[in-house]
Parts: sequence; structure tokens; C-alpha cells
Amino acid sequence: MKTRAHCGCAFSLVEVVIAIGVLAVTLVAVLGLAGSTMRSGGATADLAVAGRLGAEIRGELERLKAELGLPGLAATIPRGGAAAPLRLVATRDGRRMLRTDGAAAAANHALNDPLQPGIARRDRYFLAEVTQQLDLPYAPDEGFLALSVRVSWPYELPGGPATPGATAVDMDPVREVPLSDRTIVFFNFALRP
Repeated sequence: MKTRAHCGCAFSLVEVVIAIGVLAVTLVAVLGLAGSTMRSGGATADLAVAGRLGAEIRGELERLKAELGLPGLAATIPRGGAAAPLRLVATRDGRRMLRTDGAAAAANHALNDPLQPGIARRDRYFLAEVTQQLDLPYAPDEGFLALSVRVSWPYELPGGPATPGATAVDMDPVREVPLSDRTIVFFNFALRP
């Protein structure tokens, strides 16, 4: 009678090395997909906030119109293609938007201002640049002001840790992101008296 050969139940060293290699390649692929999915999710969230900024931009423009009047606002906002458009900044969540240029720029108020606190430079994520539409210049007898708005992000990013107890908008180091590295969307508005 023949005896049965010993059953080879253990894995050889070569099989173990191959299995670990396959596992490593699979993990690298899965982690790569997870990272790109998370970046894509962040970009989608920013795009959703940018889409909702239209209401915030209109609100800030209406506030400026109430302060300056429609002719005064039209005199403040340059024609399209101007080197220095009216600039508004918004926080990353899009809940606060304020003017950042001009003599009394609201975004530059002290952070602890009880009436209208400013927005710290490190929190200025969205930049909205407002110009008058070239083909529809403001004419008082027309009864409206046609505007184009370019929103880009990220505008400024923190360049270091937050300063504890900061009260001035520019106390923390930031870096401005070049326009070529920002995402851009456009809005058009018509303001009436």
C-alpha cells in the first residue's frame, strides 16, 4: 500500500512575498483614489459655495447702493477691463462678504469692531471683482446699472498659525494665490434705483 505524501498546507516564502506585493499595489491604488476623491469633494464644496455667493454679492452691492446711491455706486465701479475693479472678499463658508478696497473698506475694519467687524486676511478665501458691463454702460435715464462679477478662489491662504487675540485684519501671515492657480466663475447683475 502506498503512503500518502505529506500535505503541503503552509505557504512558501515566494507565495508570501507575491501576496504582500499584490496587497501593497492594491493599497497604493486605493489610497490614491481616496486622496483624489477628497480633493474633488473639496473642490465641489467650494464650487457650491461660489454658486451661492451670488446672493451675498447682490446683498453687498445693494448695501453700497443704499450708502452711495445708484449714481454714486456707478461712479465707484469702473468699466469692464479696468485695472482696478471694485473688490469684495468672502470667507470660505461664504457667509460674510465685504468690500476690501476704497477709503473705508468694510473688510479692513478691526476684527472686534462691534458694528461691522472686518475679515482677517487669512479668512479671505473668495475674491469678487466687480466691473460695469462694457456693452451696457450706466446711463441715469436707463434706470439700471449692469455689472459683471468675476469670482476667483482660493484668493489668500494662511501663511502660518493664527495670532492669538488678533484684532487687526493683517496680523497673520498670508500668501496670495496667483490668478492662474485659482478657479473662476462669472456672474451678471442689474441693479435698479
